Amino acid sequence: MDAEELIGYLRNMDYESFYPMGGVLAQTEAIGDPALPTNEQGAILNWLDAAMKDWDQHFPLEEPLATELRRLRPLVAAQAITETSFFTPGTHPLHQLLDAIQLYAVGWHAQLGRVGRVLEEEIHGAVSASLVWFDTQSTDLSVISTRMTASVAKAAARAQKMAQRLIEAEHGRIRLAKSKQQAAGMINAALEQYPAPKDIGSFLKGPWYDSAQLLLMKFGEESAEWKDMSLTTTHLLESLQNPGATVGGEADGRQRIFELVAELPQELVKWLLSLQHDGEAVGEALGHLQVLHSQLLRGKSLELEKVSSIPVQSSPEGNPGLDKSLGLLEEGQWFILNRGDSPPLRAMLVLRLDEEQQLLFANQAGIKVLSQSFSEFSQLIVEGGVTLLDTGASFSRCLARSAGVETQDDLDELTGVTAERARLKEEERQKAERERLRLERNRAERERLELERQLREQAEIEQVQRETEEAQRLQQEYEQAEQLKREQAEQDRLQLAHEREAAKRLQTKWESVSRQWFERLETERQLLKDDQTRDAEEPAVDAGLNIARCAWLGFRDGEEGEVIMARLALHNRDENDYIFVDGHGMKVRQLSGKELLIIMTRGLVDILEARSRFKQEVAQAQKAGGARAG
Repeated sequence: MDAEELIGYLRNMDYESFYPMGGVLAQTEAIGDPALPTNEQGAILNWLDAAMKDWDQHFPLEEPLATELRRLRPLVAAQAITETSFFTPGTHPLHQLLDAIQLYAVGWHAQLGRVGRVLEEEIHGAVSASLVWFDTQSTDLSVISTRMTASVAKAAARAQKMAQRLIEAEHGRIRLAKSKQQAAGMINAALEQYPAPKDIGSFLKGPWYDSAQLLLMKFGEESAEWKDMSLTTTHLLESLQNPGATVGGEADGRQRIFELVAELPQELVKWLLSLQHDGEAVGEALGHLQVLHSQLLRGKSLELEKVSSIPVQSSPEGNPGLDKSLGLLEEGQWFILNRGDSPPLRAMLVLRLDEEQQLLFANQAGIKVLSQSFSEFSQLIVEGGVTLLDTGASFSRCLARSAGVETQDDLDELTGVTAERARLKEEERQKAERERLRLERNRAERERLELERQLREQAEIEQVQRETEEAQRLQQEYEQAEQLKREQAEQDRLQLAHEREAAKRLQTKWESVSRQWFERLETERQLLKDDQTRDAEEPAVDAGLNIARCAWLGFRDGEEGEVIMARLALHNRDENDYIFVDGHGMKVRQLSGKELLIIMTRGLVDILEARSRFKQEVAQAQKAGGARAG
């Protein structure tokens, strides 16, 4: 039969029940048409039947996508009959379309939701657009194939991006688990070496444990920061040991505590990353530690106990048998996983962690759907619940295999893909190198920014510490000043009380002296009054003093026995007054004759005159004064 007639049979064939050759023969037999395809046409159709059977068997898709692709069986046969380029696998637009659809739909299953519906609609649209060729043979299948290839690439990139996030999150989880394990190991080793107070044990297994994890996540196990924090942990526990328990004796132990106490607060503040934004909690922890150190330095022993270790999850041990059974598993492979308790699941292996013995699977959209250990997956293989799905140039490879081309290299050589692949590989290498350099620059920039941030944080911590120390110093100075003020006020109060007491004693003494003086003055006045009475009755006796003018007298009636030297300057006989002056002619005293006689009588006046007549006069005055007094 001619090509047009054969194409007509192909267009009307039952693609659900037959492959191309069987579909044509079923129609000719049903209508009794004796015409058969030519030998060349028969060879082509038989080749296509074998390729399509191979494709369905080795590259199966879920329904309804498998049924959707069977609609293209007539078109594939028609293109093979009319297009000589069809005989080179991988070059014809329809080959590329089927390859792209199978790659696009290999992970599709009914539970994908909106992502799955978008994929169904795109495939249905591409198949329907391709079948228009039977009505309009000018339909450009390369446009449809290119559009589908672009959709596949876009979806793959989107899924890869999601899977990469999943991989990074898993690596982050693993790093966190390792940091927990390493941090716990460091603290447990220190607790195994030293006993500690109960509160310090809680601190080490709480904020300090959290800070150790953060530091490991940030700097890594080989960093200088981690070594410093490990050393600080040991120093903290060492500083809390009773001095007498040390090897060098109590004196050396006390000296060692002094050395550690001087450095520990700054080190603890530096590495307490989990409390970095809670200054009150940091202060509380340091305050409690300071109290413990003070007790030790005052000679008081601390209550130490063996602190229990932080629980650590052990790493899984490798199983050579499992490793051998899973040795062919590679990231990027697709599987049908039938776990029995749910519908079969199509998933791609996105991450294989040999050290942790974990496998991570994602769906068509790059979303995590399953995480299994090596042992669990190996058991699933043994139970027949794992089917490996082949992908990549699926239809083209089946065409080649049906034509006797068995390997991918043979197909590439046949179709000229090897050179193209080498070119693309070189482009990918260059692209990867550019990406590596970009990532390296970004990493260097991140490290620079991180270093600057750390320096800023360290400067802020040091500034806070300086401000804290300055505040403490000012507080101490204020307290000392207040203490001095209180002491000075107490001294002033005591001094005032003393002065008041002294003033009270002086006042009492003054009152006593004044009273005595007034009494004496009253007595003298009375005596003077009596003398005046007698003077009125008797002739004056003071006229006989006969003290020479300009004679010097020494008066000893002053306070504390002081002698006052005075010279007689004037004797007023009418008033019977004697005026005495000092060496400068200044008036010192003015006494009546009677007053002068009284003090002379009491022996309180020395007349500085060498002549015997004066001595006699003095004796007479004393005698006369004594007679008057009697």
